[in-house]
Formats: sequence, C-alpha cells, structure tokens
Amino acid sequence: MSLTKLTEFVKDIDIFISQHSIYINKLEKALKEGTRFEHKDCHSCNFGRKWDECVAPIKDQLPEDIKAIVENIEEIHCEFHKISMQIDPTQKKDSDEQNLKAMKDLSAKLFQHLLSLRQILVKQEA
Repeated sequence: MSLTKLTEFVKDIDIFISQHSIYINKLEKALKEGTRFEHKDCHSCNFGRKWDECVAPIKDQLPEDIKAIVENIEEIHCEFHKISMQIDPTQKKDSDEQNLKAMKDLSAKLFQHLLSLRQILVKQEA
C-alpha cells in the first residue's frame, strides 16, 4: 500500500522539478531587479505540501533502500529552501551568488534523487 502511494506521488515528479527550476529563475530575476520575492519553506511549496500529505505519513513503512532515498530527498529539499530564505533581493549581499549556486547544486541533487526514486518504483511495478 505504501509503495502504491509513493508510485502515485512520483508520477508528478516532472512537474515538481519544473516548479523548483521556476522558483530559482524567479529568485534570480528578483535579485537582478532588486524586487521582493515570496519565499516558501519546504512545507509550503507545492512539492512540500504534496510530500507532507502523501510521502511523510508512509515513510516509516517503506523498504529501507527506498526509505533512505526518501529521507535524502526530504533533507535536500528542506536545505534548498533554507538557503533560499537567506537571500533577500531587496537587500543584496555578497553571499547571494554563492547561495544561488548552492541552491542550483542542491536542485540538481534533488532532481537526481527524485528520478532515481521513480526509476526504482517503475522497475518494481514491472
């Protein structure tokens, strides 16, 4: 049952990946223009809300290998948002570019883990 819920969740992975790319692009644009940016924490973005609804409640019921990937995804995702909160486009700091780079690196890791999770679940369905 828990794998079925997780398999349903991963069907939207491409959407979540796109949303995080858009989040970074909007933050970069706000930084260039010095305009306000509406930050979201890792539980407020669409991915985080869906994660908390579908994945978090079943995490402890998952097989250990899948649970490890899920926990990695959760950690990376929250770190991504934590770093984004350190950037205020209306008050530029020297660390902003470094933080943006860290967000992009974390985003790439997040995408890799999400795609890996989807691949594992698709193989198990077959």
